[in-house]
Amino acid sequence: MKWIRLTGAISAGLLLVAGGVPAAASTEEAATGPATRPAAKPGARSATVRLVTGDRVTVTSLPGGRHTASVQPGPGRERVPFRTLEGDDKALTVLPFDAEALVSAGTLDRRLFDVTALIADGYDEAHTSTLPLIVSSAPSRVGARVSSQAAKAAAATADRLVAFKSAATPSRSLESLDARSLRVADDDLGRFWKTLNPGGKSDAARAAAAPRIALDGKVKAVLDRSTAQINAPAAWKAGYEGQGVKVAVLDTGVDANHPDLAGRVAEAKDFSGSPSTDDHFGHGTHVAATVGGTGAASSGTRRGVAPHADLLIGKVLGDDGYGSESSVIDGMEWAASQHAKVVNMSLGSDAETDGTDPMSQAVNTLTASTDTLFVVAAGNAGPGPSTVGSPGAADAALTVGAVDRDDSLASFSSRGPRLGDAAVKPDVTAPGVGIVAARASGTTMGDPVDANYTSASGTSMATPHVAGAAALLAQQHPDWGAQQLKDALISTSHTVPGTKVTEQGGGRIDLATAMGPVTATGSVTLAPIHTDDSGKQQAATVRYTNTGDKPVTLSLAAGLATDTGRALAGGVVTLGSDTVRLAPGATAEVPLRTDAAHAVRGKYYGYVTATAADGTVLAHTTAALNVHAPVHKLTVVARDRDGKVIEGAAPVIWGSDGFVNYTSMEPAVAEVEEGTYQLSFGTLDRAADGQELREVVNPEVKVTKDMSVTLNAADTTPVQIRTPRPAEQRGVLSYQTYRKIDGNGLIQGVMFFDIAKRIYVSPTAEVTDGDFEFSSRWQMVAPQLRAKVPGTSLGFSPYYVNASPAFSDKGARLTAVDAGKGTSAELRAAHVRGKLAVVRWDFSDDRALAQAAADAGAKALMLVVEDGFYPWTRWSPTGDRMAVPTMRAGTAEGTALLERAGQRTTTVEFSGTVRSPYLYDVMQVSKGSVPKRLVYTVSERESAVVRSTYTRTGASSWASEQRFGWRPYQDTAWNQYTRYVPAGQERVEYVTGGDTLWKHVVHHNVIDIPDFPLAAGMHGDTRTYRPGQHTTERWFGAAVRPSIPRGGQLPSVRTGDTLSVYVPEFNDSGTGHWSFAEADPFGGGVGTGVTAAAVNDTATAALYRNGKRIAESDQGAWGNFEVPAGDAEYRMDLTTARTSDDWRFGIGTRTSWTFRSDTAARPALLPMLQVDYTVPVDARNAVDSQRRHTLGLDVRMQDGMAAPRGVTLKVETSYDDGRTWATATTARKGSGFTAVVERPGRTHGDAYVTLRVTAKDAAGNTVRQTVDRAYLQRGTA
Repeated sequence: MKWIRLTGAISAGLLLVAGGVPAAASTEEAATGPATRPAAKPGARSATVRLVTGDRVTVTSLPGGRHTASVQPGPGRERVPFRTLEGDDKALTVLPFDAEALVSAGTLDRRLFDVTALIADGYDEAHTSTLPLIVSSAPSRVGARVSSQAAKAAAATADRLVAFKSAATPSRSLESLDARSLRVADDDLGRFWKTLNPGGKSDAARAAAAPRIALDGKVKAVLDRSTAQINAPAAWKAGYEGQGVKVAVLDTGVDANHPDLAGRVAEAKDFSGSPSTDDHFGHGTHVAATVGGTGAASSGTRRGVAPHADLLIGKVLGDDGYGSESSVIDGMEWAASQHAKVVNMSLGSDAETDGTDPMSQAVNTLTASTDTLFVVAAGNAGPGPSTVGSPGAADAALTVGAVDRDDSLASFSSRGPRLGDAAVKPDVTAPGVGIVAARASGTTMGDPVDANYTSASGTSMATPHVAGAAALLAQQHPDWGAQQLKDALISTSHTVPGTKVTEQGGGRIDLATAMGPVTATGSVTLAPIHTDDSGKQQAATVRYTNTGDKPVTLSLAAGLATDTGRALAGGVVTLGSDTVRLAPGATAEVPLRTDAAHAVRGKYYGYVTATAADGTVLAHTTAALNVHAPVHKLTVVARDRDGKVIEGAAPVIWGSDGFVNYTSMEPAVAEVEEGTYQLSFGTLDRAADGQELREVVNPEVKVTKDMSVTLNAADTTPVQIRTPRPAEQRGVLSYQTYRKIDGNGLIQGVMFFDIAKRIYVSPTAEVTDGDFEFSSRWQMVAPQLRAKVPGTSLGFSPYYVNASPAFSDKGARLTAVDAGKGTSAELRAAHVRGKLAVVRWDFSDDRALAQAAADAGAKALMLVVEDGFYPWTRWSPTGDRMAVPTMRAGTAEGTALLERAGQRTTTVEFSGTVRSPYLYDVMQVSKGSVPKRLVYTVSERESAVVRSTYTRTGASSWASEQRFGWRPYQDTAWNQYTRYVPAGQERVEYVTGGDTLWKHVVHHNVIDIPDFPLAAGMHGDTRTYRPGQHTTERWFGAAVRPSIPRGGQLPSVRTGDTLSVYVPEFNDSGTGHWSFAEADPFGGGVGTGVTAAAVNDTATAALYRNGKRIAESDQGAWGNFEVPAGDAEYRMDLTTARTSDDWRFGIGTRTSWTFRSDTAARPALLPMLQVDYTVPVDARNAVDSQRRHTLGLDVRMQDGMAAPRGVTLKVETSYDDGRTWATATTARKGSGFTAVVERPGRTHGDAYVTLRVTAKDAAGNTVRQTVDRAYLQRGTA
């Protein structure tokens, strides 16, 4: 049985050196990170990664913390659906359907599809153009069980795959894994995938013949009283300082000229591709000095644990602190070949692993073949459980956690148990908080103490203490191998009361006892037992050794309990003897037996203690036992829509402990623990008008015995969406299931493009255990284009080509003629003038064909695609238009039309619109079960009706918009499609009410990259809608100006003597709509690193204190401003400008706030007055031509503050861009004001109105705001 927890995908590819907390910090509370910087503006930020399949996935982080994701299939992969997986940790995995079987079989590393981690680790397109891989010649675990031919096939495929390596990066041989590393260029990934995954074979056959492929994950680099804490001085006093022992340090290199390391480096070699082994990062020098530095720069005070050991330096991380798994493995192989007794690895992956990943395998293999001890950092991913990464999860590794000077576990220290078998990891702990050691010249890692030393925290700092201790033991016992050194350090460590076994292993190492006479087996993971194993016994062995010159008698006892304190029932674990007598130099073995007769399911941990006659514990062995429910064989049979068995299919099996891998394929068999599971798989079937997605799911399979479950696509029912007016799905179509069992949740989503027309799902019974939900997301508008031959049954939906002009909303009626392949001669011969030219399309240039048709006088062109291809294409409202309306039709309908046109005069009636006056944003939800008949009717009762006005802001007659939708448990919305809407239009939008969360984003012009989430633009609040609610929204309505928006999402506060000011530059009249000075169409803003000049937006600010300027910013009024203590009057001036043709309104603003502020112990909202405007403009931002019109104004404070009192208001208007001003008549109206604007008698044509508003409250707070060309007033007749 093999479990893989979804949470292991969070940062799967990143190898972190486990440390770095500045000594001045609260020591254990955090690992060293980047320097503090002002908060970034919360506009959307996008990153795109390439999957090993060649597909591109874009993830966008939206204001408020939620995310969206979209995919752009690789060339030729447009028909492949994609499955998304999101667990409770919110990490996103994206699995193409054709990769699922290879992942389930163990052929493909799941990390290759962990999009969250790939982006976090810098594998996005902004940071790299290649994908690093480790290709093993061995077949997958499933393939290895098939035959020797599978191994040969896997090796041959591996050879072909290595040919795809980037010419700039030759492959690296990794002998310990029988593998090679390579980097595949992004543009080659599609061909790479086809080589690995050829068509024509079943999933099982492909999995069996494929080699194992793993991500070559990224590696990142992460003593005064600490040596005394582990009792190193006692070893030194006994004469042990590491003489003659080789210790390799694999890290960022070394400053060999540092006084503490001068003459200490026996050999050094680079594996990172750096020009030398010099340490320009600082981590390796700190670690090496902790192992074996002399302390010369501190007169010996800060010497390392083994100051006379021979240091071997392997630079496996580059000067930027990063490396790769393959460079680390290469360094490991070198260190072992140099006969290093101990290898220090203060690096590791935060990704949870069961110890079968490439680096962990390399540790195990090299330890077995060379008897080298690898001492590895546990990682800094604490305080959560099961957070020890690779290679610390390796069986053979001596894995090290971190404690502070009081032996309390550091909060950042990664914890166990290990995933899979629940073994104890880390093995030991050591000091890792505030460790002072050598500082490499010119580096700033950690918290520098002086020119020679720096302080740092992390399991990286703890690990070299243990490596140094192992060197001293190796000097004392030169005949000991890796296991004996490891056992001695674990079994003699100091267990800390109140710290769990899974957090500390044996405890904090203690050299004084480790160098004493008695040692024992360090740790034992007992073979798992099952509650139905009554009468069966398993045994392990605990070994005790007396290296002293006197006999020793040990009293033995075993005690295990769960992490929650529930003790293991008596008799489940027993010792073969409760006393051991050891003569000098003797060794004894004691069996440790298990009996399931009284076992209760759970994971148990504890110690087997060996106590002297005086009660002193001389040694202990950590012990782990996993008591399972009974395990059964689960056979899963998948059938297609015709009821036929799908050979080699690998449906997803998921339970409360995660995903279950198959032990064999054809048939698909898995070994699962007794319990509840969800089984599911998806199919993609071809239909006449597109493709159909079918999700076959059984959310509650209760496994109590060996059993077979059939998932039959023939049993699925269609998801039907009924709308008040005719509508069709446009954009990405997606669905998802949510399942929660025993407190653990999983979201499985599937998406496809416009080509998918229907969704089917299998009806289910109501779940009785946990939660279940099926939901589907639809975006439906008026049909864009319909074609019908009157008097016949022939009717279909062709697709406008991207740059085609559209028919008018009145439609068209044209005679269809067969124009062959659309050559000029064929067009003339067909007499296409005034008609519809129907062409058999051979994928030639459609723009050229349209021009040829126009030249021949045709009114429109229809391209009939070849059999086996879909006509789908996406229309865009902008760009150079083709010469005539041009569309694509499918083979069946196009051929039928051609046949009819060849026999008689055939008229085609076209209808539809590209300017849909309505939109249905639907989130269909079925909770608890899927009904036998799934019909969702859109109505005003269950939906909110939103009348949205998209104000035209400038030159563009079209805008872009998206409405993102999330279920309450969901972090990433997987259905993102930029939609187009005519600017200057109102549209009626039905939005599903209830607990679905929605966020609307609108961009003022066309962002013509529809496969990606809309990043830039004006953001609305994330919100829900009430069923039956009616509301209006106006986007970019006057007056667009700087303001702290309502809703409290962006408060401006003072904390201590820091002003944290957050004012979006552009807010419209709509409640909660805000945006920033824009730097690029993918979400950039001023301060994002992209120049704002690209779109001509600027935002500058200045802060004054008591009239004196104390700060300036080119980021606008955004960020943290340090100010002197005490009370003072402040003024914040903010100036914005927009000079592109996109903007005709609000092209410049000048806002000045004055307010008082005093030092605040807690965050205190700043009393900055805000002005909201209600202007009676239409969809083109214009008021009518009347001589007078009335504005509504509201002067308010930030949300969370009392309304201002005693407000006075002055409103001025200018019709000549500020050369002259007139004062409007203001009056109180409710809690706000009205202002009557009178048009000057000298103006008659259309005129822009500039506003200037000044407000003051009784406390003396003021705001003065000018908005240039806030709106237009139409001219008089």
